[in-house]
Amino acid sequence: MNIVVDSALLADALDEASKTLPKKEIIPVMGCFLIHAAGDKLTITGTDYRATVQSYIEENVQINSAGRAALPKVLLEIIQKIKGEVTIEVKKDQAIISSKNKAIEISGMDPDEYPSPPVIDNSEFIEIKGKDLKDLIRKTVFAADIDGKSMPIITGVHVVIQNGKLKMIATNRHRIARVEKDIECAELGSAVVEARGIKELQKIINDNDEVEFGFSKSDNGDVIYAFAQTERFTFYSRVLEGSYPEVESLLRVSPITEITVERSELIQSLELVLTLAREDKNNSVTLTCSSKEIIIKGQGKENGKAVESIMPVTFKGENFRITINAKYMLEVLGILDMEQISIGYRGPINPMSIEGVNDKSNYHVIMPYKVRND
Repeated sequence: MNIVVDSALLADALDEASKTLPKKEIIPVMGCFLIHAAGDKLTITGTDYRATVQSYIEENVQINSAGRAALPKVLLEIIQKIKGEVTIEVKKDQAIISSKNKAIEISGMDPDEYPSPPVIDNSEFIEIKGKDLKDLIRKTVFAADIDGKSMPIITGVHVVIQNGKLKMIATNRHRIARVEKDIECAELGSAVVEARGIKELQKIINDNDEVEFGFSKSDNGDVIYAFAQTERFTFYSRVLEGSYPEVESLLRVSPITEITVERSELIQSLELVLTLAREDKNNSVTLTCSSKEIIIKGQGKENGKAVESIMPVTFKGENFRITINAKYMLEVLGILDMEQISIGYRGPINPMSIEGVNDKSNYHVIMPYKVRND
């Protein structure tokens, strides 16, 4: 294989493919990029078996000799340090990378040992702007139990494409994030996509990308892969087996009290109180809420306590007191885009809801801690 390619384009493509390279290789070759030069197109693949990214370069590339090569991930660091055109020549798993007065030789592996990318049926998809898909992922994936082992199904994001909506739901059993967007679509069904993979997809999508996002199904209609494809790349992810827990019933409980607050004020107060509350592994803070003020209190194990208060914009219902995970609440507040947010109190053992004012498409709940009243 012998190619000449713009180093900036190659670095971008390698960076995209690197998002699915495993941190610990099951087999040594999976620590490599698979580079395939054919026709006028360069395809770069990275995979960890569960998720795969293939990035494409079709401009500013000259393929003098077609072929395949499995080259180590250090190739990305090398290319990032080179400007202008770069030539890569591969002979018997040895690659020579040259540009102007630079020449670097690295050892690769047998490309025939590299896992084959999945064969998918990409006929069932929706078309969505990159900015919108990134936004949906950003507002849900953080709530998944990404590293959890006790309940594998909630290490994923539940993706539903039906009834004219694209909906995503994630939970770790202590909080729930649900976001949806009206979209023109067929009834494609649902699947649970690994949160770790879809989180990496978010990083490689550009706002102006036109994305085809959908499901690849078996002959009997079961979803096997979720995929996203643009002119620059194709992303594939295996879906998780099993039924996603029914969590939406928790979202339908009517609130006893509804409060509107300024988002920025609540963030500043929580961040201050959390400086001490984080000494407690549960990051617990207590909110005492009335029509006059919201008192936020955090207790450190060794360094004392912190108290802040803010004024609600509106207050409807009865006074209440609730203890929650401040880190969880700050994560929700960080992804909401509105100046004012609405908090719904449903009782001492029911989840507290957080959403943007006049925005029902983006909904979050946090389970309270059970504490003894003073």
